[in-house]
Amino acid sequence: MPSHNSHPVTGTPTDPATGRGLLRVTSTHFREGLTLLAVDGSIDMFTVPQLAAAILEALSGQPRGLIIDLAAVDFLSSAGMAMLLAAHEAISPTSHLGVVAAHPVTTRPLQMMGVDHTLPLYPTLADAIAATTRGAS
Repeated sequence: MPSHNSHPVTGTPTDPATGRGLLRVTSTHFREGLTLLAVDGSIDMFTVPQLAAAILEALSGQPRGLIIDLAAVDFLSSAGMAMLLAAHEAISPTSHLGVVAAHPVTTRPLQMMGVDHTLPLYPTLADAIAATTRGAS
């Protein structure tokens, strides 16, 4: 059950000239000691610092598990994949990281780069919560 303290962590409007910079990250804390970061938009070299800041903020609370939901992501760059790997390294081995990646926009680059061999990927948020709760116990 999510607690009532969901809040946007970051959000930047799109630059009308370039179309870049659109990323929104919302954080939700669960009673089970999990933190969910729901990411919406494009993860590229311009927006990865926003994702990094949200991940650092989430990790500062020392969650038992962190889920990064990429279901609403429309682009995932190599910089974004590197950030996900850094988050995995930062949280392991004391906590568990799960990544929701159900759409080819996210699953394909993660699989092509072999990141799926390191990061646990889940097709749904429910699957990620179940597995992360087990992994965080």
